[in-house]
Amino acid sequence: MMDIYLIRHGESTGNGRKCFMGWSDHPLTELGRAQAKAAAGRLAALGPMPVLCSDLLRARQTAESIAAHWDGEALLDARWREICCGDFEDKPWEAFSCETALQAQFESDPFHTVMPGGESVAMMSERALAAFDEILAREDERLAVVTHDGPIRAVLRHCLGIPEDRFWRYYTDHGGISLLSYRDDWLAVRTMNDISHLTMMSSE
Repeated sequence: MMDIYLIRHGESTGNGRKCFMGWSDHPLTELGRAQAKAAAGRLAALGPMPVLCSDLLRARQTAESIAAHWDGEALLDARWREICCGDFEDKPWEAFSCETALQAQFESDPFHTVMPGGESVAMMSERALAAFDEILAREDERLAVVTHDGPIRAVLRHCLGIPEDRFWRYYTDHGGISLLSYRDDWLAVRTMNDISHLTMMSSE
């Protein structure tokens, strides 16, 4: 039996700039640190537990905030990185709108179209799900994974059987928590994108 908590990292300095930010490495903002602290508080009473994370700074800082409650450490795994945007990393969204041929490819097959010099959603999903499968083979009672919106979507899509063409129809918030339960070879999604702890944070 295992409970798996999927946590999206807090807001980073790269968010909100209307730029592509896959593997670009940005630290947490003040708000992002507060979101990480709120997520850590939400999980504190459930620990201690292993905390795995993407090796990108925004995820690592969030994971370290969570693991610190139990004097633990963040266990880095690059397979939990966001989708690689390749040649578009840190470029404004308008740069993509100028690529009419690439836009047409995404419109016809958004799941398998590869970003120039980067990845497709399918490629990102494959590595994230490989890391996820390894988690299911562990014997921990509970475990946390701090990662990005893309890999969380990939895991939820896998668990719920969401069609490829609806990959972009759901979303996770910075600091949001999704809970999966794995029991007797049966995987169930118990909550998606729980942000109750973030609402409490904003009301304090």
